[in-house]
Amino acid sequence: MNLFKHWKFWAVCVLAASSWAQKDINMEISGFRVPEYDEQGVMTSQLFGDRAEVEGGGEVKITGLRVEFYKEGKTVVTVTSPYCFYNQKTREAHSDAPVAADMDRMTMRGRGFLLKSSENTVQVFDNSRVVIKDAVKMSGEVKVSAATNTETVITSKELFIDYKARKARFEKNVHVQDAKMEMYCDKLDIQLGQGNQIDWIGASTGVRILHEGREALAGKATYEIKSDEFLLEEHPRIVDGKNMLMGERIRFWRGSGRMVCEPSARMVVYSDQKMATNIFGK
Repeated sequence: MNLFKHWKFWAVCVLAASSWAQKDINMEISGFRVPEYDEQGVMTSQLFGDRAEVEGGGEVKITGLRVEFYKEGKTVVTVTSPYCFYNQKTREAHSDAPVAADMDRMTMRGRGFLLKSSENTVQVFDNSRVVIKDAVKMSGEVKVSAATNTETVITSKELFIDYKARKARFEKNVHVQDAKMEMYCDKLDIQLGQGNQIDWIGASTGVRILHEGREALAGKATYEIKSDEFLLEEHPRIVDGKNMLMGERIRFWRGSGRMVCEPSARMVVYSDQKMATNIFGK
């Protein structure tokens, strides 16, 4: 769903308020609603605001912002924020206020944002938190029931979303938590498919994956949902107590617990312990 192609309807408020502002800079519009229609006359979105007020420099302050996006007569996305500032020249909206987006199986929360309608992007500057229900529905070795109601929670300091490309990048103090694992890294990229399910994950810089007392460490990690393959690169190693497994590349298959370490594989095992390599095992 392209959340930003309809932001152009803000111009309706902006142009009206700007013309009035030539006479009275404090002119306000209260309790307004601006709908957007497609070529067939079907309403695709609506912008609601408690108040719009012209600021200096050609910006409009919108208080009590709510934007609803529709598909086949149903609300598919709702974006809210206490206030934002819209620049009519750059077609960008920015704010230091909290922002929230709610859609099917996914919610996003954060503070401070920049919306670029021309680029179909939004950047959240602090306290980003994304919750995806049933994020991983894999084919092949693992099947996830639609009734599992599992959640994947991703938090970070910053978040950058490209809605048209269905991509998201989390940066600084990234933490991922789901039913099977916990992961930490400095940068995380995800590719979303239809229904807001995760198709691909790429983590880099200080990757640390935890599962039932075992941990995997690497400089880079990628996960392909369709093949159920988790690939660790850049000095990867598996640590289980005092035991350690190392190699140039380590591959996991989450569902089966199968693992391949190559080339130059090296294992350090203490005689009184058993190495458990199925870090994602059942």
